[in-house]
Amino acid sequence: MKKNHIMPFSSLDLLENEKQSKAYEKRTRYVEIVAKALALGCILLSVLSISGYVFSAPQLYRPISGGSATHPLTAITIILIGLSVFLEHKKYFTILNPLLAIAALITSLMVTVDIATNTTFTRHITPFSHTISSEVSAGLSNSMGINTAIMMICLSCALLFGSLNKIMIAQFTAFIGLAVPMLSIIGYAYGIKSFFGNMSILTTTYGIFLGLSVLFIHAKYGAVHALLSPHIGGRIARFQVLIGYFVPITIGYLFIQSLVSVKLEDLFGLYVVVISWFIIILIITSAIFQEKIDEKRRAAELALLQAATHDSLTGIANRRHFMELAKSALEKSTFNAAETYILMLDVDHFKSVNDRAGHAIGDKVLIAIASTLNNCVRETDSVCRLGGEEFAVILPNIDKDGAEVTAEKIRTAIERTDIPEYTDIYGQVTTSIGIAKAEENETIDTVLTNADKALYLAKESGRNKSVLYKPQET
Repeated sequence: MKKNHIMPFSSLDLLENEKQSKAYEKRTRYVEIVAKALALGCILLSVLSISGYVFSAPQLYRPISGGSATHPLTAITIILIGLSVFLEHKKYFTILNPLLAIAALITSLMVTVDIATNTTFTRHITPFSHTISSEVSAGLSNSMGINTAIMMICLSCALLFGSLNKIMIAQFTAFIGLAVPMLSIIGYAYGIKSFFGNMSILTTTYGIFLGLSVLFIHAKYGAVHALLSPHIGGRIARFQVLIGYFVPITIGYLFIQSLVSVKLEDLFGLYVVVISWFIIILIITSAIFQEKIDEKRRAAELALLQAATHDSLTGIANRRHFMELAKSALEKSTFNAAETYILMLDVDHFKSVNDRAGHAIGDKVLIAIASTLNNCVRETDSVCRLGGEEFAVILPNIDKDGAEVTAEKIRTAIERTDIPEYTDIYGQVTTSIGIAKAEENETIDTVLTNADKALYLAKESGRNKSVLYKPQET
């Protein structure tokens, strides 16, 4: 059945909720697009870093002369994770996505094992090993450090959890992975080497973008979804995340300038990082619970509004809603100098329907008629059930001929409607229709009375017909 699309003009909350829901959907879609764009950017930049090894251009993988470099395995792992993110939500790559993440995870775990056990397993899978050996011999740093490996492990696991629809776990894991390059960037900002270790500024940048892409790729669910909410909880959470991260960092930077002389910068820098991430996690967790509560409240409001304005049997507008719609239509027709007509319909001999087939079948007849009415009118028209077997239709911006054509279209459509367990046994259902024009300065009650008079004439003249109200006939 076609759903009655017109909302009550007095129900501003419902309209606002619909508007915000559309904004919510659009926002999450854009965030997922941004996630894929970030992943693609990381892939291209990592390929550029690898080309630095190919063409002996160290500036492409070591932007700071004498600083840490982006190791080939790091670049390859970023490409694997980036491809997995970029191919997410594409039905033809559902198997390839987790395989890419698994390859990145295995590579990162091998690096971790090498660091922990002082072995060299990854040397056998590392390209450009001659270039790396030459740089290490020259006293330059070029390795995939433990912090980079941990970041890659977390991001790979996040993608695997996402493929298993464990979205909350995936986002939490991605959040931990994102913390590593954020810690590194603070280390570079404060000059704390222990915070970034062997992670180059290039890898740090890639890591932030890649972590955000893994975190945002499932923006329609979980914590990110709550954070993007257009409702009050989401707006507060976004503001608090910005304040909770940048304010402590700013204050920490100011303090650390005065603490450098006493060598407390490492301790205070760690304090800033821990406090910042604690605040962000606390805020996002609060946003999730608040959004769940607010979602239930909005759903309850919509259910109450639906029950108050729509007929529970047929799903179309009830009499109360009809009066609101009709009043608004009359006001608009006066303002726009346009004609508005109202149709009043009554099912012919409906009592016999209940008597012969029972009330359950009678309900089916009413539901079928409501569906037929909805399918016969324009998007701008409104259909309602006044009560019992009486229905009404509001036809704004239409002339007399159009109103009569619509009435006949409805009458013949109802007459041709097949209703299982009734029309196949007792024959077709028919309706009588009264048509009345809303004259200038007339109230809705007057128009309804005129339509009712025309309906009475239709019944008196044999039923199953539509009659236009004419003042001279009363």
